Amino acid sequence: MNLFDIFRASPSGPRDTHARRAWLAALLVSSLGGLLPASQASAAAEPPASPTPQARPLRPFVQLQLPQHQVQGQRAVQQLGPRLHEIASRYGRTPEQLRELLTTDRAAWLDRRGRLFFVEEPSPLPTSAGLRSDPLGAARPSLAPLDQTFALHSRPGARRTLYLNFRGADLSQSVWGENRAGLYAEPFSVDSDPNSFSTLELERIQYVWQRVAEAYAAFEIDVTTQDPGQDALRRNDANDERYGTTAVITRDTFLNCGCGGIAYVGVFDAGDDHLKPALVFYNALGGGDEKSVADAAVHEVGHNLGLSHDGTATQGYYLGHGEGATGWAPVMGAGYYKPLVQWSRGEYAGANNTEDDYAVMANNGLPLMRDDHGASLNDATPLQPGTQGYSARGVVEHPGDRDVFRIVATAGAFSFTVQPAARGAMLDVMASLHDANGQPIAWHDAPGSLATTVSATLPYSGTYYLVVDGSGQGDPRGTGYSDYGSIGQYTLSAGTPSAQTLRSVALPAATAPATSGPVRTMTRPASASR
Repeated sequence: MNLFDIFRASPSGPRDTHARRAWLAALLVSSLGGLLPASQASAAAEPPASPTPQARPLRPFVQLQLPQHQVQGQRAVQQLGPRLHEIASRYGRTPEQLRELLTTDRAAWLDRRGRLFFVEEPSPLPTSAGLRSDPLGAARPSLAPLDQTFALHSRPGARRTLYLNFRGADLSQSVWGENRAGLYAEPFSVDSDPNSFSTLELERIQYVWQRVAEAYAAFEIDVTTQDPGQDALRRNDANDERYGTTAVITRDTFLNCGCGGIAYVGVFDAGDDHLKPALVFYNALGGGDEKSVADAAVHEVGHNLGLSHDGTATQGYYLGHGEGATGWAPVMGAGYYKPLVQWSRGEYAGANNTEDDYAVMANNGLPLMRDDHGASLNDATPLQPGTQGYSARGVVEHPGDRDVFRIVATAGAFSFTVQPAARGAMLDVMASLHDANGQPIAWHDAPGSLATTVSATLPYSGTYYLVVDGSGQGDPRGTGYSDYGSIGQYTLSAGTPSAQTLRSVALPAATAPATSGPVRTMTRPASASR
Protein backbone atom coordinates (compact mmCIF):
# COMPACT_ATOMS: atom_id res chain seq x y z
CA MET A 1 0.00 0.00 0.00
CA ASN A 2 1.50 3.35 -1.02
CA LEU A 3 0.95 6.86 0.35
CA PHE A 4 -2.04 7.46 -1.85
CA ASP A 5 -3.70 4.16 -0.90
CA ILE A 6 -3.44 5.25 2.74
CA PHE A 7 -4.57 8.76 1.90
CA ARG A 8 -7.68 7.54 0.09
CA ALA A 9 -8.42 4.82 2.62
CA SER A 10 -8.61 7.05 5.67
CA PRO A 11 -12.21 8.18 6.23
CA SER A 12 -11.03 10.69 8.82
CA GLY A 13 -8.76 12.63 6.48
CA PRO A 14 -9.72 16.23 5.69
CA ARG A 15 -11.58 17.01 2.46
CA ASP A 16 -10.13 20.43 1.66
CA THR A 17 -7.33 20.07 -0.92
CA HIS A 18 -4.69 22.08 0.94
CA ALA A 19 -5.63 20.53 4.28
CA ARG A 20 -5.46 17.06 2.75
CA ARG A 21 -1.94 17.70 1.43
CA ALA A 22 -0.79 19.00 4.82
CA TRP A 23 -2.35 15.98 6.52
CA LEU A 24 -0.61 13.64 4.07
CA ALA A 25 2.73 15.40 4.66
CA ALA A 26 2.35 14.85 8.40
CA LEU A 27 1.46 11.22 7.76
CA LEU A 28 4.59 10.84 5.65
CA VAL A 29 6.81 12.18 8.44
CA SER A 30 5.21 9.99 11.11
CA SER A 31 4.93 6.75 9.18
CA LEU A 32 7.39 6.68 6.28
CA GLY A 33 10.45 6.10 8.36
CA GLY A 34 13.84 5.79 6.70
CA LEU A 35 15.51 3.67 4.08
CA LEU A 36 16.74 0.34 5.37
CA PRO A 37 20.20 -1.10 4.82
CA ALA A 38 20.21 -3.62 1.99
CA SER A 39 20.35 -6.59 4.37
CA GLN A 40 17.01 -5.61 5.90
CA ALA A 41 15.34 -4.04 2.89
CA SER A 42 15.07 -7.25 0.90
CA ALA A 43 12.86 -8.84 3.52
CA ALA A 44 10.65 -5.80 4.00
CA ALA A 45 10.24 -4.68 0.40
CA GLU A 46 7.15 -5.61 -1.57
CA PRO A 47 7.62 -8.72 -3.75
CA PRO A 48 7.89 -8.40 -7.52
CA ALA A 49 4.57 -8.33 -9.35
CA SER A 50 5.25 -11.59 -11.17
CA PRO A 51 7.80 -14.41 -11.18
CA THR A 52 10.36 -14.98 -13.90
CA PRO A 53 9.30 -18.11 -15.78
CA GLN A 54 11.94 -20.80 -16.33
CA ALA A 55 11.76 -24.00 -18.41
CA ARG A 56 8.11 -23.37 -19.16
CA PRO A 57 6.15 -26.39 -20.38
CA LEU A 58 4.65 -26.30 -23.83
CA ARG A 59 0.88 -26.16 -23.48
CA PRO A 60 -0.78 -27.94 -26.40
CA PHE A 61 -4.22 -26.88 -27.50
CA VAL A 62 -7.13 -29.25 -27.01
CA GLN A 63 -7.83 -31.36 -30.09
CA LEU A 64 -11.44 -31.10 -31.18
CA GLN A 65 -13.56 -30.22 -34.22
CA LEU A 66 -16.56 -27.94 -33.88
CA PRO A 67 -19.37 -27.92 -36.45
CA GLN A 68 -18.75 -24.27 -37.45
CA HIS A 69 -15.58 -22.60 -38.67
CA GLN A 70 -16.13 -19.65 -36.31
CA VAL A 71 -18.64 -19.46 -33.48
CA GLN A 72 -19.39 -17.15 -30.57
CA GLY A 73 -21.83 -16.57 -27.73
CA GLN A 74 -24.14 -19.21 -26.34
CA ARG A 75 -23.80 -21.26 -29.52
CA ALA A 76 -20.06 -21.61 -28.83
CA VAL A 77 -20.79 -22.83 -25.31
CA GLN A 78 -23.32 -25.34 -26.66
CA GLN A 79 -20.93 -26.67 -29.29
CA LEU A 80 -18.18 -27.16 -26.72
CA GLY A 81 -20.59 -29.20 -24.61
CA PRO A 82 -18.82 -31.41 -22.06
CA ARG A 83 -15.42 -30.26 -23.30
CA LEU A 84 -15.96 -26.73 -22.04
CA HIS A 85 -13.81 -27.46 -18.99
CA GLU A 86 -10.87 -28.63 -21.16
CA ILE A 87 -10.86 -25.44 -23.22
CA ALA A 88 -11.29 -23.32 -20.10
CA SER A 89 -8.36 -25.04 -18.40
CA ARG A 90 -6.12 -24.34 -21.42
CA TYR A 91 -6.75 -20.63 -20.88
CA GLY A 92 -6.34 -20.69 -17.10
CA ARG A 93 -10.07 -20.22 -16.50
CA THR A 94 -12.88 -22.05 -14.84
CA PRO A 95 -15.72 -23.32 -17.07
CA GLU A 96 -17.95 -20.62 -15.59
CA GLN A 97 -15.44 -17.90 -16.46
CA LEU A 98 -15.09 -19.07 -20.05
CA ARG A 99 -18.87 -19.35 -20.40
CA GLU A 100 -19.27 -15.80 -19.14
CA LEU A 101 -16.57 -14.51 -21.51
CA LEU A 102 -18.12 -16.14 -24.55
CA THR A 103 -21.65 -15.03 -23.75
CA THR A 104 -20.92 -11.42 -22.72
CA ASP A 105 -18.00 -10.27 -24.90
CA ARG A 106 -19.10 -9.83 -28.51
CA ALA A 107 -15.46 -9.71 -29.63
CA ALA A 108 -14.69 -13.23 -28.31
CA TRP A 109 -14.83 -16.12 -30.78
CA LEU A 110 -13.81 -19.76 -31.05
CA ASP A 111 -12.43 -21.24 -34.23
CA ARG A 112 -13.36 -24.73 -35.41
CA ARG A 113 -10.72 -26.30 -33.15
CA GLY A 114 -11.98 -24.51 -30.05
CA ARG A 115 -9.17 -21.92 -29.95
CA LEU A 116 -10.04 -18.51 -28.53
CA PHE A 117 -9.48 -15.29 -30.46
CA PHE A 118 -10.74 -11.70 -30.37
CA VAL A 119 -12.04 -9.63 -33.28
CA GLU A 120 -11.77 -5.97 -32.26
CA GLU A 121 -14.13 -3.11 -32.88
CA PRO A 122 -12.60 -0.34 -35.02
CA SER A 123 -11.37 2.89 -33.48
CA PRO A 124 -14.11 5.51 -33.23
CA LEU A 125 -11.63 8.19 -34.35
CA PRO A 126 -12.34 9.78 -37.76
CA THR A 127 -10.09 8.83 -40.64
CA SER A 128 -8.65 12.35 -40.77
CA ALA A 129 -7.08 11.72 -37.36
CA GLY A 130 -4.49 9.63 -39.15
CA LEU A 131 -2.83 12.83 -40.36
CA ARG A 132 -2.12 14.15 -36.86
CA SER A 133 1.58 14.40 -36.06
CA ASP A 134 1.19 15.17 -32.35
CA PRO A 135 -1.87 13.32 -31.02
CA LEU A 136 -3.23 14.68 -27.73
CA GLY A 137 -0.44 17.25 -27.61
CA ALA A 138 2.29 14.65 -27.13
CA ALA A 139 5.88 15.83 -26.92
CA ARG A 140 8.16 15.14 -29.87
CA PRO A 141 11.06 13.01 -28.65
CA SER A 142 14.08 12.62 -30.86
CA LEU A 143 13.95 10.19 -33.74
CA ALA A 144 16.57 7.81 -35.01
CA PRO A 145 17.90 8.60 -38.49
CA LEU A 146 15.09 7.73 -40.88
CA ASP A 147 17.23 5.14 -42.66
CA GLN A 148 17.31 3.24 -39.34
CA THR A 149 13.52 3.09 -39.01
CA PHE A 150 13.49 -0.65 -39.68
CA ALA A 151 16.39 -1.39 -37.33
CA LEU A 152 14.95 -0.13 -34.02
CA HIS A 153 15.40 -2.21 -30.84
CA SER A 154 14.17 -1.40 -27.33
CA ARG A 155 16.14 -4.08 -25.47
CA PRO A 156 18.68 -5.89 -27.65
CA GLY A 157 19.60 -9.31 -26.33
CA ALA A 158 16.37 -9.88 -24.38
CA ARG A 159 15.05 -13.43 -24.28
CA ARG A 160 11.66 -12.37 -25.62
CA THR A 161 10.94 -10.49 -28.84
CA LEU A 162 8.02 -8.48 -30.18
CA TYR A 163 8.43 -7.75 -33.87
CA LEU A 164 6.40 -4.79 -35.13
CA ASN A 165 6.12 -5.54 -38.83
CA PHE A 166 5.19 -2.48 -40.93
CA ARG A 167 6.70 -3.82 -44.15
CA GLY A 168 4.12 -6.39 -45.17
CA ALA A 169 4.01 -10.13 -44.55
CA ASP A 170 3.33 -13.46 -46.21
CA LEU A 171 0.46 -14.92 -44.16
CA SER A 172 -0.01 -18.10 -46.20
CA GLN A 173 1.55 -20.30 -43.50
CA SER A 174 -0.45 -18.74 -40.65
CA VAL A 175 -3.97 -19.43 -39.44
CA TRP A 176 -5.06 -16.34 -41.38
CA GLY A 177 -3.87 -17.93 -44.62
CA GLU A 178 -5.68 -21.24 -44.31
CA ASN A 179 -7.20 -22.07 -47.69
CA ARG A 180 -5.82 -18.77 -49.05
CA ALA A 181 -2.71 -19.56 -51.07
CA GLY A 182 -0.30 -16.65 -51.36
CA LEU A 183 -2.13 -14.45 -48.84
CA TYR A 184 -0.12 -11.27 -48.33
CA ALA A 185 -0.55 -8.40 -45.83
CA GLU A 186 0.23 -5.02 -47.36
CA PRO A 187 2.81 -2.61 -45.86
CA PHE A 188 1.79 0.32 -43.66
CA SER A 189 0.91 3.39 -45.71
CA VAL A 190 -0.96 6.63 -45.04
CA ASP A 191 -0.58 8.07 -48.54
CA SER A 192 -1.47 6.91 -52.04
CA ASP A 193 1.83 5.09 -52.61
CA PRO A 194 1.98 1.71 -50.82
CA ASN A 195 5.26 0.78 -52.54
CA SER A 196 7.54 3.22 -50.68
CA PHE A 197 7.75 4.90 -47.29
CA SER A 198 7.50 8.68 -47.14
CA THR A 199 9.17 10.80 -44.46
CA LEU A 200 5.80 11.13 -42.70
CA GLU A 201 5.33 7.36 -42.70
CA LEU A 202 8.83 6.66 -41.41
CA GLU A 203 8.35 9.18 -38.60
CA ARG A 204 4.94 7.69 -37.80
CA ILE A 205 6.45 4.20 -37.61
CA GLN A 206 9.13 5.39 -35.21
CA TYR A 207 6.58 7.10 -32.96
CA VAL A 208 4.36 4.01 -32.91
CA TRP A 209 7.41 1.93 -32.02
CA GLN A 210 8.30 4.33 -29.19
CA ARG A 211 4.81 3.96 -27.69
CA VAL A 212 4.70 0.19 -27.94
CA ALA A 213 8.26 -0.12 -26.60
CA GLU A 214 7.29 2.02 -23.61
CA ALA A 215 4.25 -0.15 -22.87
CA TYR A 216 6.58 -3.16 -22.57
CA ALA A 217 9.60 -1.31 -21.13
CA ALA A 218 9.31 -3.01 -17.73
CA PHE A 219 9.43 -6.50 -19.26
CA GLU A 220 12.27 -8.57 -20.62
CA ILE A 221 11.30 -8.16 -24.25
CA ASP A 222 12.93 -6.49 -27.23
CA VAL A 223 10.37 -4.50 -29.19
CA THR A 224 11.87 -4.18 -32.64
CA THR A 225 11.06 -3.04 -36.17
CA GLN A 226 13.77 -5.27 -37.61
CA ASP A 227 12.85 -8.79 -38.69
CA PRO A 228 14.57 -10.92 -36.00
CA GLY A 229 14.19 -14.20 -37.88
CA GLN A 230 12.15 -17.20 -36.88
CA ASP A 231 14.64 -18.44 -34.27
CA ALA A 232 13.87 -15.38 -32.12
CA LEU A 233 10.10 -15.89 -32.42
CA ARG A 234 9.44 -19.62 -32.63
CA ARG A 235 9.54 -21.73 -29.47
CA ASN A 236 11.06 -25.08 -30.35
CA ASP A 237 10.65 -26.98 -27.08
CA ALA A 238 10.07 -26.58 -23.34
CA ASN A 239 13.70 -25.59 -22.75
CA ASP A 240 13.71 -22.89 -25.41
CA GLU A 241 13.69 -19.54 -23.58
CA ARG A 242 14.02 -17.36 -26.69
CA TYR A 243 10.71 -16.74 -28.40
CA GLY A 244 8.07 -14.10 -28.99
CA THR A 245 5.38 -12.88 -31.34
CA THR A 246 4.73 -10.51 -34.22
CA ALA A 247 2.20 -7.73 -34.70
CA VAL A 248 1.64 -7.01 -38.38
CA ILE A 249 0.42 -3.44 -38.94
CA THR A 250 -1.43 -3.62 -42.23
CA ARG A 251 -4.58 -2.72 -44.14
CA ASP A 252 -7.42 -5.23 -44.10
CA THR A 253 -7.64 -6.35 -47.71
CA PHE A 254 -8.25 -10.03 -47.02
CA LEU A 255 -10.46 -10.68 -43.96
CA ASN A 256 -12.93 -7.86 -44.60
CA CYS A 257 -13.86 -7.95 -40.93
CA GLY A 258 -14.36 -4.21 -40.52
CA CYS A 259 -12.35 -4.60 -37.31
CA GLY A 260 -9.41 -2.78 -35.76
CA GLY A 261 -7.41 -5.94 -35.18
CA ILE A 262 -7.57 -9.65 -34.51
CA ALA A 263 -5.46 -11.94 -32.34
CA TYR A 264 -5.45 -15.38 -30.75
CA VAL A 265 -5.24 -15.70 -26.98
CA GLY A 266 -2.41 -17.31 -25.02
CA VAL A 267 -0.14 -18.18 -27.95
CA PHE A 268 2.95 -16.18 -26.95
CA ASP A 269 4.78 -19.17 -25.43
CA ALA A 270 3.12 -21.83 -27.55
CA GLY A 271 5.26 -24.09 -29.71
CA ASP A 272 2.97 -23.62 -32.72
CA ASP A 273 3.56 -20.41 -34.70
CA HIS A 274 0.50 -21.17 -36.79
CA LEU A 275 -1.69 -18.94 -34.58
CA LYS A 276 0.59 -15.92 -34.95
CA PRO A 277 0.93 -13.07 -35.85
CA ALA A 278 -1.50 -10.64 -34.27
CA LEU A 279 -3.00 -8.31 -36.89
CA VAL A 280 -3.51 -4.55 -36.48
CA PHE A 281 -5.59 -2.91 -39.22
CA TYR A 282 -4.51 0.71 -39.41
CA ASN A 283 -7.23 1.60 -41.93
CA ALA A 284 -9.79 1.05 -39.14
CA LEU A 285 -7.71 3.01 -36.60
CA GLY A 286 -8.11 6.62 -37.64
CA GLY A 287 -6.47 5.88 -40.98
CA GLY A 288 -3.12 5.19 -39.31
CA ASP A 289 -3.32 7.53 -36.32
CA GLU A 290 -0.13 7.11 -34.30
CA LYS A 291 -1.67 6.63 -30.86
CA SER A 292 -4.54 4.45 -32.06
CA VAL A 293 -2.22 2.11 -33.97
CA ALA A 294 0.15 1.86 -31.00
CA ASP A 295 -2.66 1.28 -28.49
CA ALA A 296 -4.13 -1.40 -30.73
CA ALA A 297 -0.76 -3.14 -31.18
CA VAL A 298 -0.15 -3.26 -27.41
CA HIS A 299 -3.72 -4.53 -26.94
CA GLU A 300 -3.49 -7.30 -29.58
CA VAL A 301 -0.15 -8.51 -28.25
CA GLY A 302 -1.82 -8.48 -24.83
CA HIS A 303 -4.24 -11.09 -26.18
CA ASN A 304 -1.31 -13.19 -27.41
CA LEU A 305 -0.07 -12.93 -23.80
CA GLY A 306 -3.32 -14.34 -22.43
CA LEU A 307 -5.22 -11.16 -21.54
CA SER A 308 -8.94 -10.57 -22.01
CA HIS A 309 -10.90 -7.34 -22.41
CA ASP A 310 -11.41 -4.76 -19.69
CA GLY A 311 -15.00 -3.58 -19.87
CA THR A 312 -18.13 -3.17 -17.79
CA ALA A 313 -21.54 -4.82 -17.70
CA THR A 314 -22.64 -2.50 -20.52
CA GLN A 315 -19.37 -1.82 -22.39
CA GLY A 316 -17.20 -4.42 -24.07
CA TYR A 317 -14.28 -1.98 -23.86
CA TYR A 318 -13.88 0.48 -21.01
CA LEU A 319 -13.11 3.89 -22.54
CA GLY A 320 -11.62 5.35 -19.38
CA HIS A 321 -12.21 8.37 -17.16
CA GLY A 322 -10.59 11.59 -16.00
CA GLU A 323 -9.34 14.56 -17.97
CA GLY A 324 -6.07 16.17 -19.01
CA ALA A 325 -2.68 14.50 -18.86
CA THR A 326 -3.90 11.99 -16.27
CA GLY A 327 -7.07 10.99 -18.11
CA TRP A 328 -6.89 7.20 -17.75
CA ALA A 329 -7.90 4.03 -19.58
CA PRO A 330 -6.83 0.35 -19.37
CA VAL A 331 -4.69 -1.26 -22.07
CA MET A 332 -7.21 -4.04 -22.57
CA GLY A 333 -10.07 -1.57 -22.81
CA ALA A 334 -9.94 1.17 -25.45
CA GLY A 335 -7.53 4.00 -24.69
CA TYR A 336 -7.96 6.01 -27.87
CA TYR A 337 -9.38 9.04 -26.05
CA LYS A 338 -7.13 9.07 -22.97
CA PRO A 339 -3.41 9.95 -22.84
CA LEU A 340 -2.60 7.66 -19.90
CA VAL A 341 -3.16 4.00 -20.81
CA GLN A 342 -1.98 1.48 -18.22
CA TRP A 343 -2.06 -2.20 -17.38
CA SER A 344 -4.96 -2.88 -15.05
CA ARG A 345 -6.48 -5.23 -12.50
CA GLY A 346 -10.01 -3.89 -12.79
CA GLU A 347 -10.05 -1.29 -10.02
CA TYR A 348 -12.36 1.17 -11.80
CA ALA A 349 -16.08 1.30 -11.02
CA GLY A 350 -18.09 -1.43 -12.74
CA ALA A 351 -15.06 -3.41 -13.95
CA ASN A 352 -15.96 -6.82 -15.35
CA ASN A 353 -12.40 -8.16 -15.39
CA THR A 354 -10.19 -8.20 -12.30
CA GLU A 355 -7.40 -10.39 -13.64
CA ASP A 356 -3.88 -9.27 -12.67
CA ASP A 357 -2.36 -8.32 -16.04
CA TYR A 358 1.22 -8.85 -14.85
CA ALA A 359 0.49 -12.31 -13.45
CA VAL A 360 -1.37 -13.41 -16.58
CA MET A 361 1.43 -12.22 -18.87
CA ALA A 362 4.03 -13.95 -16.67
CA ASN A 363 2.03 -17.17 -16.86
CA ASN A 364 2.14 -16.86 -20.63
CA GLY A 365 5.90 -16.45 -20.79
CA LEU A 366 6.67 -12.72 -20.37
CA PRO A 367 8.94 -11.98 -17.38
CA LEU A 368 9.52 -8.60 -15.80
CA MET A 369 13.00 -7.12 -15.99
CA ARG A 370 15.38 -7.39 -13.08
CA ASP A 371 15.63 -4.24 -10.98
CA ASP A 372 18.01 -1.70 -12.48
CA HIS A 373 18.56 0.45 -9.34
CA GLY A 374 18.66 -0.49 -5.68
CA ALA A 375 15.92 0.27 -3.14
CA SER A 376 17.99 0.89 0.01
CA LEU A 377 20.79 3.02 1.45
CA ASN A 378 23.46 0.42 0.89
CA ASP A 379 22.60 -0.39 -2.73
CA ALA A 380 21.59 3.10 -3.89
CA THR A 381 23.02 4.12 -7.24
CA PRO A 382 25.69 6.83 -6.77
CA LEU A 383 25.37 9.86 -9.05
CA GLN A 384 28.27 12.06 -10.08
CA PRO A 385 27.59 15.70 -11.02
CA GLY A 386 28.19 16.71 -14.61
CA THR A 387 28.25 20.07 -16.34
CA GLN A 388 24.45 20.24 -16.12
CA GLY A 389 24.11 18.75 -12.65
CA TYR A 390 23.11 15.19 -11.80
CA SER A 391 21.29 12.94 -14.26
CA ALA A 392 20.14 9.34 -14.46
CA ARG A 393 17.81 7.04 -16.35
CA GLY A 394 15.82 4.12 -15.02
CA VAL A 395 12.73 1.94 -15.14
CA VAL A 396 10.08 1.34 -12.52
CA GLU A 397 9.58 -2.36 -13.22
CA HIS A 398 6.55 -3.18 -11.06
CA PRO A 399 4.22 -1.52 -8.54
CA GLY A 400 6.47 -2.45 -5.62
CA ASP A 401 9.61 -1.02 -7.21
CA ARG A 402 11.34 2.17 -6.15
CA ASP A 403 14.75 3.41 -7.30
CA VAL A 404 17.17 5.08 -4.88
CA PHE A 405 20.05 7.36 -5.92
CA ARG A 406 22.84 8.75 -3.72
CA ILE A 407 24.37 12.19 -4.21
CA VAL A 408 26.81 14.43 -2.36
CA ALA A 409 25.58 18.01 -2.44
CA THR A 410 26.29 21.33 -0.75
CA ALA A 411 23.87 23.05 1.60
CA GLY A 412 21.34 25.41 0.02
CA ALA A 413 18.69 25.43 -2.68
CA PHE A 414 18.29 22.14 -4.55
CA SER A 415 15.72 20.54 -6.84
CA PHE A 416 15.37 17.48 -9.01
CA THR A 417 12.91 16.62 -11.75
CA VAL A 418 11.75 13.21 -12.91
CA GLN A 419 10.16 12.88 -16.35
CA PRO A 420 8.49 9.73 -17.68
CA ALA A 421 8.75 8.75 -21.35
CA ALA A 422 7.89 11.54 -23.78
CA ARG A 423 5.46 9.33 -25.71
CA GLY A 424 3.13 6.66 -24.43
CA ALA A 425 4.18 7.05 -20.79
CA MET A 426 2.55 4.73 -18.26
CA LEU A 427 4.57 5.96 -15.27
CA ASP A 428 3.06 8.59 -12.97
CA VAL A 429 6.05 9.72 -10.92
CA MET A 430 6.24 10.35 -7.19
CA ALA A 431 9.67 11.51 -6.03
CA SER A 432 11.19 12.26 -2.65
CA LEU A 433 14.38 13.66 -1.14
CA HIS A 434 15.94 12.06 1.97
CA ASP A 435 18.80 12.94 4.31
CA ALA A 436 21.87 10.81 5.07
CA ASN A 437 19.84 8.67 7.52
CA GLY A 438 17.10 8.06 4.95
CA GLN A 439 14.66 10.40 6.65
CA PRO A 440 12.39 12.40 4.29
CA ILE A 441 13.08 16.07 3.64
CA ALA A 442 10.60 16.76 0.81
CA TRP A 443 8.41 14.88 -1.64
CA HIS A 444 6.15 15.69 -4.55
CA ASP A 445 3.60 14.06 -6.83
CA ALA A 446 2.34 16.76 -9.19
CA PRO A 447 -1.48 16.76 -9.42
CA GLY A 448 -2.65 16.40 -13.01
CA SER A 449 0.84 15.61 -14.30
CA LEU A 450 2.93 12.47 -14.78
CA ALA A 451 6.23 14.29 -14.22
CA THR A 452 7.24 15.88 -10.94
CA THR A 453 9.82 18.22 -9.40
CA VAL A 454 10.98 18.20 -5.78
CA SER A 455 12.45 21.43 -4.37
CA ALA A 456 14.05 21.95 -0.96
CA THR A 457 16.77 23.77 0.95
CA LEU A 458 19.46 21.28 1.92
CA PRO A 459 20.32 21.81 5.62
CA TYR A 460 23.95 20.65 5.37
CA SER A 461 26.64 19.66 2.89
CA GLY A 462 26.91 15.90 2.54
CA THR A 463 25.05 12.80 1.42
CA TYR A 464 21.41 12.79 0.30
CA TYR A 465 19.14 10.25 -1.36
CA LEU A 466 16.70 10.76 -4.24
CA VAL A 467 13.87 8.25 -4.55
CA VAL A 468 11.77 7.61 -7.67
CA ASP A 469 8.52 5.68 -7.39
CA GLY A 470 5.30 5.15 -9.31
CA SER A 471 2.10 6.58 -7.92
CA GLY A 472 -1.61 6.88 -8.51
CA GLN A 473 -3.92 9.87 -8.39
CA GLY A 474 -7.35 10.21 -6.89
CA ASP A 475 -9.82 7.37 -6.44
CA PRO A 476 -9.63 4.48 -8.96
CA ARG A 477 -13.38 4.00 -8.63
CA GLY A 478 -13.95 7.65 -9.51
CA THR A 479 -11.76 9.61 -11.88
CA GLY A 480 -8.36 8.41 -10.66
CA TYR A 481 -6.17 5.31 -10.66
CA SER A 482 -3.91 3.42 -8.28
CA ASP A 483 -0.17 2.92 -8.69
CA TYR A 484 -0.74 -0.59 -10.11
CA GLY A 485 -0.07 0.47 -13.71
CA SER A 486 2.53 3.17 -12.99
CA ILE A 487 5.55 1.45 -14.47
CA GLY A 488 8.01 2.38 -17.18
CA GLN A 489 10.99 4.52 -18.09
CA TYR A 490 12.03 7.86 -16.63
CA THR A 491 14.85 10.38 -16.72
CA LEU A 492 16.09 12.20 -13.62
CA SER A 493 17.88 15.54 -13.60
CA ALA A 494 18.99 17.40 -10.49
CA GLY A 495 20.70 20.65 -9.64
CA THR A 496 19.96 24.26 -8.73
CA PRO A 497 16.22 24.91 -9.07
CA SER A 498 15.00 27.34 -11.70
CA ALA A 499 12.76 30.27 -10.91
CA GLN A 500 9.68 28.31 -11.97
CA THR A 501 10.02 24.97 -10.22
CA LEU A 502 6.88 23.02 -9.49
CA ARG A 503 5.42 23.45 -6.03
CA SER A 504 6.44 20.73 -3.55
CA VAL A 505 5.33 19.74 -0.09
CA ALA A 506 8.12 20.55 2.39
CA LEU A 507 8.50 18.33 5.42
CA PRO A 508 10.19 19.17 8.74
CA ALA A 509 13.59 17.63 9.28
CA ALA A 510 13.67 14.25 11.00
CA THR A 511 14.78 14.25 14.61
CA ALA A 512 16.34 10.80 14.75
CA PRO A 513 18.13 8.36 12.42
CA ALA A 514 16.04 5.81 10.57
CA THR A 515 15.51 2.55 12.42
CA SER A 516 12.88 0.69 10.42
CA GLY A 517 10.65 0.71 7.36
CA PRO A 518 11.69 0.92 3.70
CA VAL A 519 10.39 3.80 1.63
CA ARG A 520 7.07 2.15 0.75
CA THR A 521 6.40 0.40 4.08
CA MET A 522 4.21 2.51 6.33
CA THR A 523 2.19 2.09 9.49
CA ARG A 524 -1.44 2.73 8.66
CA PRO A 525 -3.29 5.04 11.10
CA ALA A 526 -5.76 3.30 13.36
CA SER A 527 -8.60 5.18 11.69
CA ALA A 528 -7.64 4.10 8.19
CA SER A 529 -9.13 1.15 6.39
CA ARG A 530 -8.78 -0.36 2.93
